[in-house]
Amino acid sequence: MAEPDYTSYLRLLRDFWGEFRSVQRQQTPGRIPRLLMHTQRAALVALCHYPNKKMSSKPVYRRINWILLFNQTLMFISMVCGVHESSSIIDMGDDFVWLIGLGLISTKSYCMHARATEIDEVIRDMAYYDEVVRPIHDDEEILMWQRYCYMGEAYFGIGIFSLVNAFGLAILLQPLLGEGRLPYHSLLPFGWHRQDLHPWTYRIAFGWLSVNSLHNLSTILFVDLLGISTILQTALNLKLLSIELRKLGDLGSVSDNQFHVEFCRVVRYHQHIIRLVDKSNRAFYVTFIAQMIASFAMISISTFETMVAAADDPKMAAKFVLFVMVGFVQLSAWCVAGNLVLYLSGEVGQAAFEISDWHTKSVSIQRDIAFIMLRAQKPLFYVARPFKPLSLGTYMIVLKQCYRLLALLRESM
Repeated sequence: MAEPDYTSYLRLLRDFWGEFRSVQRQQTPGRIPRLLMHTQRAALVALCHYPNKKMSSKPVYRRINWILLFNQTLMFISMVCGVHESSSIIDMGDDFVWLIGLGLISTKSYCMHARATEIDEVIRDMAYYDEVVRPIHDDEEILMWQRYCYMGEAYFGIGIFSLVNAFGLAILLQPLLGEGRLPYHSLLPFGWHRQDLHPWTYRIAFGWLSVNSLHNLSTILFVDLLGISTILQTALNLKLLSIELRKLGDLGSVSDNQFHVEFCRVVRYHQHIIRLVDKSNRAFYVTFIAQMIASFAMISISTFETMVAAADDPKMAAKFVLFVMVGFVQLSAWCVAGNLVLYLSGEVGQAAFEISDWHTKSVSIQRDIAFIMLRAQKPLFYVARPFKPLSLGTYMIVLKQCYRLLALLRESM
């Protein structure tokens, strides 16, 4: 099968709403058209931030991708240069929060640049159940869980898409209500960022930052949705694996050889999921690292600045509260999804134990089932070492560390 080109990816985006509505209107669970990961990847391709093997073979696309990466770096440098002009701790905190956000976006953009082809392999591997384990099936329980996962990802994506667009609109409207300020505190050469000295270059700078802002927000939105969908699809595969294990007990009075054939099919599926988690951890390693660091820094600084600005500048305090909420939503989404994988990987051993009459099978089959139980004792998880796995436990650790840093900053005042 030929790899899709740019036009094909745009067609995927165009068809999303129709596919979503068709799944939403299903009276009984049926097959979903395709994984949402394909649509999220198509959005990144449309934004020119996904140079996989196919797209990087096109010189024009490759150049545009490098230009966008350079543009993000240039924007970051201009904002760094503007920090020293901050006249108060509140303004400096505002600058730092924006720098953390843009740094996170740039890091994830470079990650997509370097790992796009590996992520393609992860997306292909997610379809293993429907392509290899059960190419033809009408199991209502399986179809129900696949539909639940699809609709959950879709509703979450649509909701976050709406919030991100509202956030982007707020960024652009705020300076228009002020006194000739840019969307971000940036320093350009020759005072080009000052409206009183260079009104035309100020307008150009405003347009440049505004367009970049919308493009950058769209980029991190779909990078995060793609990463979270990867984790949720892994959780779904673990759920399907548990269902398949339990159904082995429903085979009835089949011979040990027939049972062994079906059992080996499920074992290969389990091995595939283990390899898939390892592959996904490598592909998204930098993304996980950047997210944990940025979430910790953004929540800590924004909370501290909210306390500082609450009495003197309620408008800035409200702005920092918004930043805190953004940090919480991002961290919560990653950790909740990761916790699902951690939990469902442990359920695999329980599902193997619940195979009906497994103790009546041959010794070799009993040994194989016992091996599955033993392997399931080692949980699967998404992790960016040296940090802990993405889970609710890690979520609480990050919040505790944020509180400690906040207390330290408060004491220093």
